[in-house]
Amino acid sequence: MRLHASKLDLPLPTSSFPSPYPSSPAAAVSSLLFEPSSHSLALMLVDSSALLYPSLSPGPSHSPSPTAVPPPSTAACFLRLLPSNRVVFLSASPLAAGSAVQLRSWILAPRCGGASSTFAPARLDYRNERDQPAVTLGFRHGHTVRLVGSVNAFVIHSSAANQIWVMAARPASAEKGTVHLVKCAVIELTLPIYSITLSTRSMLLGEVDGVRVFPLWPLLKGRISKSRDVGHRKASASMEDICNKNLPNGLVIPKTSLVPESGSRCDCSGSGQEAEAEGKTDGCSAPHKLKIVRIRQDSGDLYSFFVVIKRPESQNYKVQAGVPTSSKAVCIHVLSQKKYLILDSTGDLHVLKLKDSGMSLEPTSQFSMFSEDAHLYHLDNVMEVQLLATLPDTSSKTQFVWLSDGGYSIHLISLDDTETTVGEGDNDENKQKASIFSVVGAIFTSEKIQDIVPISTNSCLVLCQGNMFIYGIA
Repeated sequence: MRLHASKLDLPLPTSSFPSPYPSSPAAAVSSLLFEPSSHSLALMLVDSSALLYPSLSPGPSHSPSPTAVPPPSTAACFLRLLPSNRVVFLSASPLAAGSAVQLRSWILAPRCGGASSTFAPARLDYRNERDQPAVTLGFRHGHTVRLVGSVNAFVIHSSAANQIWVMAARPASAEKGTVHLVKCAVIELTLPIYSITLSTRSMLLGEVDGVRVFPLWPLLKGRISKSRDVGHRKASASMEDICNKNLPNGLVIPKTSLVPESGSRCDCSGSGQEAEAEGKTDGCSAPHKLKIVRIRQDSGDLYSFFVVIKRPESQNYKVQAGVPTSSKAVCIHVLSQKKYLILDSTGDLHVLKLKDSGMSLEPTSQFSMFSEDAHLYHLDNVMEVQLLATLPDTSSKTQFVWLSDGGYSIHLISLDDTETTVGEGDNDENKQKASIFSVVGAIFTSEKIQDIVPISTNSCLVLCQGNMFIYGIA
């Protein structure tokens, strides 16, 4: 297994960069964003603008011209829409002196004929704002916000508002270039948040001394099926079944707008949570409302729970050396749908595994998710990690992770699952899967490393002070 490196030369329009960097455009790049399904790349610039590349190619002759995102862009993320498989770039900026947040979007247009794909400005639907180039979210922007995207969902976090909004997104039926946004849940924060990760099944919040886990489906849909076997449910429910559902959020249909086939009216009631009118749905004259769940961060509602990061006794030397005993979960990466890699503020790595009991795609009446459904253990790394990059890979038992101390070196490690016995006895019930890591190799750079993003399961893109490089395994 050999490591290889190549310099990335992208077409960088110098007119898009601030004046201090005319001779070295790459030096104006502050951070990187990469979307793995489409290989799209976003360069976040120091002047709060961005450049969007529809595909990543090592040579400038193979890379199409980028799409410029005008400033300000204080936060951004990629969002994947299914079933259309479209990729959207979301950008947040302050509005009205930071009292509100403005969202803009660019959608990756498919190839047409011989033309290459490119990012084009998208239109947004949100509440009463229809087919707009930008929409307003009515909560405080403050100094900055955080955007995190996944598949058909994204979250936006504002420290000034002490809130996290969970939003759903889908392609609008009328226009292919229009994205419909729905506010599904609001989490009232009571504790500081240091990182957020969103997967297709869970939302994880990095806090002091641990990670808080929220199953994503209750936040988006807020409903519990009465049947444990979801696979045997009917594809479409009858009108009476829909009316009997208790929906904390989602579509609430007034009883005056529905008449079941039997002729009797039905009353669809919510759970008493706050409701906000989102306007009328397509093809319906009666006003519909969307129930929005509001929960406290530490309430334990909607099957959320907290997992404590326990420091091994071998790390007590750091306490004696003056390092604070408490640590913050500053970075969380998805390894699979049930496994996450956590970096804390002291530079240590931890692996969090969620059991199958709490990971059903749609909650059932027996749905439960508690701290007992999670297993977190420490990796015995000797370096203080500052940056890491990895992509989820379910096709192989071995996963590669790129690590850096934020200086001039990058280390590649491999994670392999193995069974360990916990407690007494050798019964299967006492066995858990743990991850052991092996060092594959190290790379030393002449420029200080600023950012690392994974571009495949065995390669990464590294942003240095003046250049960008691709490192991989041959």
